[in-house]
This record gives sequence, structure tokens and C-alpha cells, in this order.
Amino acid sequence: MSCRLRTEALALTLLFPAVALAHQATVSYSELDVQGREVRGELRFSLADVRTQMEIPDLQHLPAPALRRLLVESFVLKASGQPCTLQSGVTAAPDGEDGISLHGSWLCPIEVEELSVRVAFLDSFPIGATHFSRIRFGPDEISQRAVQVEDPTFEARRSRNVAQEFWRFLRLGIEHIFTGYDHIAFLIGLLLLGGRLIELVKIVTAFTVAHSVTLALAALNVFAPSPRVIEPLIAASIVFIGAENLWALRFSKAADALRHRWLVTLAFGLVHGFGFASVLRALDLPRNVLATGLVSFNLGVEIGQVCIVLVALPLVRRLRRFAGPLSAVIAALGAFWLVQRLFG
Repeated sequence: MSCRLRTEALALTLLFPAVALAHQATVSYSELDVQGREVRGELRFSLADVRTQMEIPDLQHLPAPALRRLLVESFVLKASGQPCTLQSGVTAAPDGEDGISLHGSWLCPIEVEELSVRVAFLDSFPIGATHFSRIRFGPDEISQRAVQVEDPTFEARRSRNVAQEFWRFLRLGIEHIFTGYDHIAFLIGLLLLGGRLIELVKIVTAFTVAHSVTLALAALNVFAPSPRVIEPLIAASIVFIGAENLWALRFSKAADALRHRWLVTLAFGLVHGFGFASVLRALDLPRNVLATGLVSFNLGVEIGQVCIVLVALPLVRRLRRFAGPLSAVIAALGAFWLVQRLFG
């Protein structure tokens, strides 16, 4: 294979990791509350994700025993290496309009100072599935973790170290942007028209400023639209960028489009910020760690975006003659996600 063909293959692999999955990565959440030897927990899942594993007619008829076997029994806890026992009485309930919440408790042989968790149910979910966990050891002792199929085990221990919390949220933000295929598609679409460095800096900066504002608004519970509104809008933004690219290339208006694109990214950045905030809101952070979490998570998102741009930009420039077909693929992906999120 020639160097040029290898470069093009690598670029396509980078640009469209979502083609194989054809939807956003599966995301689930858990919240654990440690009280001496007992750990009380809530696990939350998307109804659509659970339906890939078992039949569920509707949210009013949840099969609690089957959900326990599939999801809760495979959520394995250990205290300082000693297994904790899942107690009877696991309950299932609707979580909003399209989610499932499971409640259970575990009894550990010793008082919990260090907790290890294996999220074994991830083995049955698609590649790229992510689980976010929030562990409360006390009102001022919160630990956050994110794991994926490749390494579904994590550990948490009592800690009040602000620096540790900062790095945890930083990693969470980086992981979130790299598993958010729709956000990646949007960023790549912004690069396909090329442009001078100063134009690209304005475009990316406008997007960053906008999503930082709405991320803060949503995380602080000032204003947070429903994901049922935000997720289709994110998909629509991808369709718009792909379509605008095609229009600009067809009528030789790339320079005009680039000159005003920072306004477009400013508007759509506001929408994407609410999408980023869904993770922080789901973790329900207490006020004493919210500021640290908000700053470091946003910084992590920005680091992830910069990495994507730095790697993709030279590849996109080498594939400039394919800007039209690549823009069409991005628009098609956005349209697919839009239909899926409106009617899925």
C-alpha cells in the first residue's frame, strides 16, 4: 500500500469511528453510597440500551428479577479485596421518559475504606460502551470513575485530595470527547473547508467559549434543556455543517463560509455544551466539588478537542480533493442520528 493510500485509510478511520456502531456509544451510570459495611447503590440505563439485551414491553412492566440477573448481579463489589454480598430486595423503576433505574444494596465483611468494582455487564454491551460511577464515602468525600468494556474495573478510596479530584474530572472530560462520535463528526466537518490558521482559531475558539457557557449553566442547574431536545439538535448541527460544506464547495463559496463560520460554531457550541453537561448533571455533584469538577471537566473536553483538531487537520488537508464526499458522509451521519434520536 502506498504512503498516500495509507494516509487516506488512516484519515477515514479517524474521521468515522462511528460507522461501525452507527449510534452514540452506550452510556450507563451508577451512584454508590458507602455507610460503614453497607453500600447502597442506584444503577441507571437507557431503555434502548437494555432492550438490546432483553425484551421490555414498556416502562410500566419492568421485569425486576431478570434485570437483577442481567445488570445488578454482574456489578461486583469488593471491600479491600473481600467480596461484598448483594442483598435481596433489588427494585426497578422508570428513570424519566426513556430510562431504567435499579436500586440495591451490598453488605461487605468489613467497614468500607477501599472499594473495588467490576462492571461486568459491560461485556454484553457494544464496543465503546462507557460506565460513569459516583461513589460517596461521606458528604465531603466523593469519587468519580469512568470505565469501558476494555477495562471494566475501577477502585475508589476515601480521599479529600482536591488535586486528585481535579485529575479525575480532567480524564473524564477527555474520555467523554473521545467517545462522543457526534461531537467528533462535528469538529471534523468544521475542518473540511480548510482555511487559514487564524480563521480556524476563531472557529474553534467560538465553539469553546459557547460550550463552556452552557456547560456551566447546566451543571449549576441554572438552565438545562431535556436531552430529548438537545441530542436531536446536536445531530442537526452535524447535518448543517455537512450541507454547508457541500454548498460552499459547489458554488465556490468556501471563503465566504469560513469568514462567517465562527458565528455558526458559536450558536451550535451552545447546544453541544448542554450535551457535555449531561455527564456532570447525571453525577449530581455536591457544591463543594462542583467548581473543581466543572473547571477540570471542561478543560478535559478542550484538551480532547485540541488533540482531535491537531491530528485531523493535516490529514484533512491531504485529502482536500475528497472534501465533498467526506462532507456528504458527515451530513448523512448527522441525518441518521437525527432520525434515530427523534423517533428511536
